[in-house]
Amino acid sequence: MAFERLVESEHLLYDYTIANSVSQAQEILNSEQFDIVISDYSLGDGTAFDILETVKKTPVIVVTGTGNEEIAVNAWKAGAYDYLTKDIERSYLKAVPIAVENALRHKQAEERLRLLSGAIMSTDDSVFITDMDDKIIFVNNAFCKTYGYKKDDILGKDSSILWIGKQQSAKTRSVFRTQTVGGGWQIGFYHKRKDGSIFPASLSRSIIKDSNGDKVAVVGTARDITERILVENELAKANLKLKQEIQKKCQLGMMVLRAIQKQLPVQDTVFAQAQEEETQDHISKAGNVISDFLDILEIDTEQMKLELNELNICLIVSEAIAALSPLAAQKGIELTISMPDSEPTVMVDHDRIKQALTNLITYSIDTANTNEHIVIQVRDTDSEISIEVKGDSASISDATEDKLFDCFEWTKEQYLQHKEQQLSLTMPLTKKLVQMHGGQIWIANGQTRGYRFCFSLPKAGVRDSTPVGTA
Repeated sequence: MAFERLVESEHLLYDYTIANSVSQAQEILNSEQFDIVISDYSLGDGTAFDILETVKKTPVIVVTGTGNEEIAVNAWKAGAYDYLTKDIERSYLKAVPIAVENALRHKQAEERLRLLSGAIMSTDDSVFITDMDDKIIFVNNAFCKTYGYKKDDILGKDSSILWIGKQQSAKTRSVFRTQTVGGGWQIGFYHKRKDGSIFPASLSRSIIKDSNGDKVAVVGTARDITERILVENELAKANLKLKQEIQKKCQLGMMVLRAIQKQLPVQDTVFAQAQEEETQDHISKAGNVISDFLDILEIDTEQMKLELNELNICLIVSEAIAALSPLAAQKGIELTISMPDSEPTVMVDHDRIKQALTNLITYSIDTANTNEHIVIQVRDTDSEISIEVKGDSASISDATEDKLFDCFEWTKEQYLQHKEQQLSLTMPLTKKLVQMHGGQIWIANGQTRGYRFCFSLPKAGVRDSTPVGTA
């Protein structure tokens, strides 16, 4: 009655059931679920100890009379969450809501702890916890299985027992190729089992802090990556073997092409002058294809080395235009240069960048109509230099652009279909040369007519990485 009056007067949001005896309580508890049990000590046909034996996972608050504090303490030792002592003024009732709230929080905390503990104990990763003195205070089942220890054998030991030598010492074999992977994991460690056997491991460590923010423990999670290392080693061997085979084939191709190249006559010889113009033209183009192909093979096999120097890009552009002016004049094509007021410098190989520029301008001249106008423009931005070769000819389609820069993607059928066209590796080579310098190349069509070959190069001093093939 006192409890019911408390619930009503304090407007407590309790959904409760009253039992007048142990037997009635046991019957109710066997058929329904409750968050809290509040029980008198004396219940007529039994005591609160009988209730404690009936419920194991539900918090029990025992209420005893004045003078029965010893019974209450014994009940608490037997598993009761809390106890309250009745007083004549019934002030203990005011403590009921507080005791209930604390019991609920305790139950929720226990459930979360039970869930967390179950997850840690059932995970396949080896979990161990050390105190701030590096003494192991907890291990899960996977740890015992991986390291070969029983819990009683490892608890209280220093975590250095898991390492070959001192933890992460550069003078021991306890670390190999350490690198960070996702989720705070690091791979590259060797750990030691109880039997002395060694295995590669990846590790993750987290600091545990108390409510005051003080460090109290360290959680370590380890994975045996033996299988992973074996797979990676096999893949590395396979990749190396494949690379060696490709290099051998490329070397053979280069030797064959060089042998053919030596058989080609030089244009300035008496023999060349004696040839018919059409035959000489075919020989010259064949020689260019072989030369470009050799350069591409050298790039692909990482044999081409760049001799980098900080150079004024405008001067290189001027050199290329000066060399191609006679060719442009033969077709009546006007070459115009547009330079910035600054003197932008780039870290490049002079001959290779000039080769790329020459290829772009030459292609524009070859494909332009008589009396057209080609503009070469250099732009200076904050972090890069861009160069544009603008032509007045018709726009270049996306399909043609793909073939222009990546003609190796042509199938045999496509090549036979377009066999009347001259096979040229000039533009694919140009793209590779620009990319070797950390630049990019593309084609931009005009709104109505014309196109622009564009490529960009990092300015000297702002490059993030060394170009491929730097000598």
